[in-house]
Amino acid sequence: MLTNIELILLKFIQEKPSYAYEIERMIDERGIRNWVKIGGTSVYQVLDRLCKKDLLHFDLEKNGNMPQRKRYFITASGKELYQDSSRTLLRNIESYHFDLTVGLACRFFLSEEEFHRIIQERLNKLSMFIRDFNAEFDKARELYPDKRLLVRRYLLSHYKLEQKFLQELLTDKG
Repeated sequence: MLTNIELILLKFIQEKPSYAYEIERMIDERGIRNWVKIGGTSVYQVLDRLCKKDLLHFDLEKNGNMPQRKRYFITASGKELYQDSSRTLLRNIESYHFDLTVGLACRFFLSEEEFHRIIQERLNKLSMFIRDFNAEFDKARELYPDKRLLVRRYLLSHYKLEQKFLQELLTDKG
C-alpha cells in the first residue's frame, strides 16, 4: 500500500512524465496541500524512495547550459501498485482524527460563555476558510476544467457539516 503522497506523485507522473520541479508546481497550482500533507522537500525524497522501490525510473536530461534534470516515468509495477492502492483507498473506511474532537472532549474547564465565544470564533474562521477554499478551487478549475470536482464536493461536505454542527452547538442548550 502506498502513502497518500506516494499515490499523488504516481498520479502526476502517470498523467505526464515530469521533473520534480514540475510536480511541485502542479501540487501548488492545484491546491493539493489543502487536502494532502505534502511538504516542499518531501516531494524530492518521496520521488527517490519510489525509484528505490522500482515504482518509478528516471532519465537524466540536459538542455543547453542548464544542469541535468531527472524526468520521472512510472514503471509497470508502479502502475499496478497505483491502481491497487487507489482501489483500496476507495474501498476502505478510515478513522477521522480532528483537533476539534480533542478540543470538545477537553472543554470542561471553560465557562459556557467562553466556550460559545471560542466556537463562534471557529465558526467565523471556518466561513472564511470555506470562502477561500472555493476561490482556490475555482482558480484551479480554470487551469484544469472538469477535474477534481469530486474532491471539492467531498471536502466541502465535511467543512459544511462542521459548520452546521458548530451552528447547532451554539444554539443548543442541552
